[in-house]
Amino acid sequence: DHPVLWNLISNRASFGYTAGNNIVENGDSVVVGQGSFSGPPYAYSPVPYSRVYYTTGIYFSLVCSGEIHGCVLDGLNLHHIMHIRDTGSGTTRLSGIHFKDGRAEGSYGGALTIESALVSLKSCKFSSNQAYMGGAIFARASGTMVNLYMTSFVGNSATNSGEDIYSYDGGASVTVHSTCPQDWSGTPA
Repeated sequence: DHPVLWNLISNRASFGYTAGNNIVENGDSVVVGQGSFSGPPYAYSPVPYSRVYYTTGIYFSLVCSGEIHGCVLDGLNLHHIMHIRDTGSGTTRLSGIHFKDGRAEGSYGGALTIESALVSLKSCKFSSNQAYMGGAIFARASGTMVNLYMTSFVGNSATNSGEDIYSYDGGASVTVHSTCPQDWSGTPA
């Protein structure tokens, strides 16, 4: 459920956020069951800045068990869903997750903001997310590398630029691949 997942992966405690317990450690895999995970951030934050899951300084795998896209991270058209920051030399891997109805009005990355991080997404879906820039994904900062494998985008919007993906600062790299690497370890269970 939402509070359990939040306690596993969230660890950012600034800008009015309360940190989760950050139970996950570098390199761990978190397998999520089928269902919808939604709810507000655990502290007051004005809507354009409210992030439900916020990680910094860690890398892990978040894998949907069972049917692909059966694990839904839902922003309820109110909240930015996830911010991944500073994974160090490790890669955060997201697999089979459906990011839905994320909203960052007047801000960046309706579903996902990636900053100074290495992130790979496999068989994920981004639908009906909205932001000022990067309706679904906003990537920024030098050293940021995002790899997308078999990931779909449906009905995302941005009031300025990048309905699906926006890369900012020139140092962020986003690559869309048509096939998955042989050594992919974040496959749905």
